[in-house]
Amino acid sequence: MTNFMNADGSGLVGGLNPLGSGQALQVDGSGNLKTTPAGSAVLDGGVGQSFTPGVAYLFNNGAPGNNNFDRKRELQGKGIIFNNISAGASVGSTSVTFSSVVGLIAGAPILLVGGGYTEVVYAASNYVAGSNPVPLQSGIVYANHTGAFWDGYAPQGPLLNGLLATGIDPVANVIIDPNAGNYYLVRAASQDGCSGSNIPLSSPALFNGSSLDRAVGINGVPSVQNWVRQLILQGHAYSAHTGLQSSASGTNDYPLSLFNPAASGKNILVYSLRVAASSGAINARLKLTSSDPAYASQATVSNQKAGGAASAIAASCTYTTTSTAPVGPFALVDIGSGALELLQNEQCFYLPSGSSNGLTLTLETSAAGSYAITIKYVEY
Repeated sequence: MTNFMNADGSGLVGGLNPLGSGQALQVDGSGNLKTTPAGSAVLDGGVGQSFTPGVAYLFNNGAPGNNNFDRKRELQGKGIIFNNISAGASVGSTSVTFSSVVGLIAGAPILLVGGGYTEVVYAASNYVAGSNPVPLQSGIVYANHTGAFWDGYAPQGPLLNGLLATGIDPVANVIIDPNAGNYYLVRAASQDGCSGSNIPLSSPALFNGSSLDRAVGINGVPSVQNWVRQLILQGHAYSAHTGLQSSASGTNDYPLSLFNPAASGKNILVYSLRVAASSGAINARLKLTSSDPAYASQATVSNQKAGGAASAIAASCTYTTTSTAPVGPFALVDIGSGALELLQNEQCFYLPSGSSNGLTLTLETSAAGSYAITIKYVEY
């Protein structure tokens, strides 16, 4: 064979063709002779005159249209692009019109989204970049798709915009966000107030109620707060009280109710129950409730952070100055004089969101004087 024989007549496994380009002799599964054309990497951009690169492919385990292998992408080829579908989203459609086709190339996989389903279709191998509608290699399976993602060229790579799974042979660490359904690079924890969506941190982070903060330290020592104190700092702690009231002579029972309605959307953790009277012996009884007694007077409810937001259950914190005998069973009882704190050693009561639960704290006085009832809680 001309140009593929040694001078002594022996055959070469490979050699140079008349243009000086590298040429290897191969056969396909049927025994047919194959050659690799110079100056091309199959469907992606040109590579340099008279240069025949090997193109890396990754097995995807059976994509639609017998597309079992996808071209391997570098990070610059993983700029995620999204466009809305203008037409062609019906079942069986083999062409789709997009609001824009910037970055879409022949043979590229396209992730269709919306309509309750996701699926992948491939642009036709003869697709001309920039033309719209886009011909597909196989028909659409699910209806009502509204948009599509595909890979495009990104000068600096995807950065924080995420990337699709196609053609990934990870060398850099990528993490999937199960909420968005995309893959993301790990970002440096270089600031506080990071968004809690789509941005995993590469150092420990704590949720502050609306965003994520780096763990705080002082002189290299981690700063650790009591949980209730931390919620006080974040403006999620409240005090509900009767104010200073007058007790009548003889034995009288005065209740303060804190109730968490099912619609509040908040969990309530009660961490302090305090009663006090200026004279005589006092009794305290705590009853757990499943309906709001809605007493005549509105309790004073204050955020324990100055300027903090109002409590979601403030309207359900009520009391009465009319003597009202409590009815058991009781969760707690105590007796003494002066002031009593019923929750000690970090005891607490939990009123979960959506469950319509509360508690009524009743102070029994035995003499004329002044009294006050206070309940402290956090909501989250």
